[in-house]
Amino acid sequence: MPIDRPDAPLALVCSVPFECERLRAALADVREVRIGRKPAWTGRLDGAAVVLLAGGMGKTNAAHALTALLETQPVRGVIGFGIAGAYPGSGLSLGSVALATAAIYGDEGVQTPSGWMDTEGIGIPLWRDGEAPVFNTFALDAARVEQARAALAGAGVDVRTGPFVTVSCCSGTTTLGQAMAERVRGALCEGMEGAALAHVAAIYQVPLLELRAVSNLVEDRDMTRWRIRDAAETAQDAVRIVARAWD
Repeated sequence: MPIDRPDAPLALVCSVPFECERLRAALADVREVRIGRKPAWTGRLDGAAVVLLAGGMGKTNAAHALTALLETQPVRGVIGFGIAGAYPGSGLSLGSVALATAAIYGDEGVQTPSGWMDTEGIGIPLWRDGEAPVFNTFALDAARVEQARAALAGAGVDVRTGPFVTVSCCSGTTTLGQAMAERVRGALCEGMEGAALAHVAAIYQVPLLELRAVSNLVEDRDMTRWRIRDAAETAQDAVRIVARAWD
């Protein structure tokens, strides 16, 4: 059931530890713990209680880590964060910050002779919100997204909102990136964990935001053009702004 406890910590969930180094250094009263046998830290960030969790790369790790957390302690919300590749036509550039309006499984489904089909086409929902079936798309709370966007914009952050795509296999070619952007109209970027976090948060009825900073454009893979550490630091700075505005 939803947690209505203002004293409960806010969960900040990333993939790998380097994505949260800046936040970890900013924690007061920090204590290292293990959640689901994965590294985590509790403390106070800008005066508010948080639990910082590096859940691991990919959907399975993300779902496992957040489930382990939510089964063991109450949280007042979740911010999933990290780096992302921006799709062609998204309007994002290196270092841009994006907020998800929806977390979408981009490759959950079946490849047919006539093209890819999502889980709605198969007729098997991934989750039921009451009687309503939920297929590939986990919509995020529009009011909370707007609150976060306004906080970021008010702090001078150039931020865009739109759908995020979660994939098992990252798009390492321009052709595949264009195909994924066409598959999910209006998609801004892709990562490997967001929809899994949103899926688990929906099951536990916990509010969630997904925030990412752009480390690379989705094009023919050339890591000399990527800005991974810069994007990770930008994402963490944005998380602090959103966390302060959460309530």
